[in-house]
Amino acid sequence: MQRYGLILMLLAAVGCGRQSPLTVKDSEEAPAQANAGPVKITHFYAGAAEITENETVGFCYGVENARSVRLEPPVEQLKPGYNRCFHLTPTKTTEYKLTAEGFDGSTATASVTVKVKPLPRPAASAPNTIQGLFTLIFASAPEVSRGEAVTLCYGAPTAIRITMDPPLENLKPASRFCFQVRPETTTTYRFTATAPDNHIDTAELTVKVR
Repeated sequence: MQRYGLILMLLAAVGCGRQSPLTVKDSEEAPAQANAGPVKITHFYAGAAEITENETVGFCYGVENARSVRLEPPVEQLKPGYNRCFHLTPTKTTEYKLTAEGFDGSTATASVTVKVKPLPRPAASAPNTIQGLFTLIFASAPEVSRGEAVTLCYGAPTAIRITMDPPLENLKPASRFCFQVRPETTTTYRFTATAPDNHIDTAELTVKVR
């Protein structure tokens, strides 16, 4: 009996020393297995397809199974995530390319373009626009050959009378009135406009003769 008891004790000792099937190595591989699939960009978009110069636009992206994320042109470091956003102020129309790299070495890309419009510029005023009775006055060319025709234009819609020196007949008040002259020498044309209350305004144009 003592012999059988010793055998049973030895068998029990062997059973208690058996290793568990869950080793430390298995637990370390669990995160890698969770990211074993190919990398995927679920979305990448801009808050506006077109902006005006100096405006800021937001971008959002989402990735799965990604180890790293980068943007071209480069910006601050991006991190993988299901939904992350950032803001940029592009100075010109730009195509942004998002690249995600997976744990398995695979890559995925997506692109979005933001168009940048220039700021509205102040409208240029009409040539030689002036204040007073004359709303505009200009010559079709500042310099001509001797005897060559040049067109002079003026605008004086509120005047009751228009005269010019050197004198020319048939001038009249109008929003825009044009006529031709053929100067033989460099000439300064002096226009005089008279208002209903007899107020007078003057304006000058000089045409140089080569």
